[in-house]
Amino acid sequence: MAKAFYTFCLLCCAVMSYAQVDTTVVTLEEVLITGRRNNSYLINTTELGGKFSGILKDLPQSVSLVSREFMEDRQAFQITDMVQDLAGVSQASVYDDLTIRGFNSGYASGLRLVNGMRSAYGYGTSFWRAPLTANLESIEVLKGPGASLFGDIVPGGTINLVTKKPLEEQKTNIGFSVGSFQTLRSTLDMGGPLDKDSRFLYRLNLAYEASRTFRDNNQRKNILVAPSFRFRPAEGTQIDVDLTYDDFDGFLDRGLGIRNNDFYGQDRAFNVNQPTDFYRSRFLTFSTRLSQYITSDLSLHVNYMKSIYSEDLNEFRTLNTYANPPENTIMNMRFLSKKVKDYTDNLVSYLSYNLQKPGHAHRFVLGVDYAQYGGDKNNVQREARRRMLDGEEVPLTIDLESPVRDVIDVGSYVWLAQAEFPFLNPYKSIGFYLQDQMTIGERLNVIVGLRHEYYRSSSADLARSYETSQHAWLPRFGLTYHINDQVNYFASYSQGYVPVGADFIHNHEQYGGDRPFLPERSFQVETGLKAGFFSNQLQTELSIFHIGRENMLIATGEMGDSGFPVYRQSGRVISQGVELDFRGQVTKELQVMANYSFNRTEVKSSSREMEVGMPLANAPKHMGSIWMKYVIPHAALKGLGFGGGTNFMNSRRMENPMAIDDQGNMRWGEWPAYQVWNAALYYHISGARLSLNINNIFDKYYYLGGFDYTRGFVGTPRTAMLSLGFSF
Repeated sequence: MAKAFYTFCLLCCAVMSYAQVDTTVVTLEEVLITGRRNNSYLINTTELGGKFSGILKDLPQSVSLVSREFMEDRQAFQITDMVQDLAGVSQASVYDDLTIRGFNSGYASGLRLVNGMRSAYGYGTSFWRAPLTANLESIEVLKGPGASLFGDIVPGGTINLVTKKPLEEQKTNIGFSVGSFQTLRSTLDMGGPLDKDSRFLYRLNLAYEASRTFRDNNQRKNILVAPSFRFRPAEGTQIDVDLTYDDFDGFLDRGLGIRNNDFYGQDRAFNVNQPTDFYRSRFLTFSTRLSQYITSDLSLHVNYMKSIYSEDLNEFRTLNTYANPPENTIMNMRFLSKKVKDYTDNLVSYLSYNLQKPGHAHRFVLGVDYAQYGGDKNNVQREARRRMLDGEEVPLTIDLESPVRDVIDVGSYVWLAQAEFPFLNPYKSIGFYLQDQMTIGERLNVIVGLRHEYYRSSSADLARSYETSQHAWLPRFGLTYHINDQVNYFASYSQGYVPVGADFIHNHEQYGGDRPFLPERSFQVETGLKAGFFSNQLQTELSIFHIGRENMLIATGEMGDSGFPVYRQSGRVISQGVELDFRGQVTKELQVMANYSFNRTEVKSSSREMEVGMPLANAPKHMGSIWMKYVIPHAALKGLGFGGGTNFMNSRRMENPMAIDDQGNMRWGEWPAYQVWNAALYYHISGARLSLNINNIFDKYYYLGGFDYTRGFVGTPRTAMLSLGFSF
């Protein structure tokens, strides 16, 4: 780890030393236009669904982000391909399951945002699958509790996916890629005006992928269709419409069973599932936005999003325990069959008023958010832990030392009596909020906000009707002070909360609780500096934070006899640390993305005494990355470019204990530290683009993360991807 950090520092110093040769002065507006035109990694502004609009340096909150240009340079097809380039963010598994500042952010513990709107279960947060990047303009990570703006957001932060918008001029981009593990990809991005007055604009993004992947029985096909439209019928009126259709056909990867506690004793391709398994998912998302200027200072904004998610699943998977501890070579298994459909609605409406006074200015936002989620009444999940063999019931197991095993007839499974499985509790949430974004004098910006969130949840089993309600007041305060033209100081305080579903209150015994589970509360205090170097084209953030969280709901990995997962609730945990983030360009030829995070997490009180004093699961103390791209400007080799970088992470605690020590106490294992190197070669000429990316150059065998010894998620071996693109 020390070697990785030393390498990281040397690379950063090299960047800063090289950058001193450029002394061009560029205004802020020219940075936004010229930087993007030069394929820069820099993004200077954000909108956050209208709840904050302006320059990122003026936002009293840390935001890590990646641009469309950077995603293209890295040939990132899913948002998880970008995780290592986002400060303070790591993968807990291969799913859409991330850790942000030490806290898990997945389907049950953190919502995704799409253009500032809560996506809930469906596009943006289907958990088993990370969203594709083909229709994204950028990926933003808003650090800390975002509850005052968006409702029940976990304290580490949340992901905001910013989609591509319709184009003012006709443009078309076509891409074709071929790579390791029989991977084929193609993309289309086109848009422009539909009428001569440019009142109707459109954009269409298509993506297709077919891949065998490096895992056994894990081939997949992805299709994405994402059209968007913009209509400006009159001055001051704008209507936007977006559609997203995503279709996936493949397998669900439950990770690697670690044989005999040896992390590297198993082939990375080994998979526990059956060739007859399948995982098919589809989601359709419709969103529309109305922006209406009533006067030059007063505007009304109404956003609505509807998501429909369907899933059809058969999987032979681990029961999260071993049949022969401590040797740990035979895993207990189960078979799941699931067919579900879920619906999510989200409405965001607010008034924005600008008030200008001598010496100070205000942007008031008064709004209401409404969200509801529910499953189809015909949703069903079945589970089997035994099967019939030669007329007898036998438990489902798998021998990790035997590479060949029989394919099990689905008709032989013995189903548990519990036929329905509550996945997520249906809920309705409404929030009222008021925010004042102030500018005082020439140097001070202040944000003050207050939100009241009301949450009502009902039973997942629609045959049994009961409801519960929770509510919370959520304040937010932040300030930014302009020290000089390059450097801003910021500080903020915010609160967060995550409610619990009705089943965790009324049926808490089924989930392992001896009393009803409680809603969790959290807070964050953050301060730091935001600076722009090299004519403000290289943006830098240095942040120091402290997060406290109470009543965190934790999955134990155990399964109850009736098929329900067992949970526990922590008492109090903290996360505190420092993050350093660089993004942008040193010169128009040299692009840089770099970050380093030091994050100390600690369990202060817990239902498991042995856990007190430990760090949180899948929460690395040190991690960082750097990527640099250089394009040769000289005539003879003009258009030729090189990219390269590394990312590293230290060891992380597992989520669940899997062993007992000599005193009879539970022990947690740790995922090993790792460092991975990547490189790329580019050539651009006359609207054509040729790229060759090689990831994990030294073929490092490493673990992204996981839950326990039965479910470890290994990183992809060395891969090569060749891409050819055309723009016209």
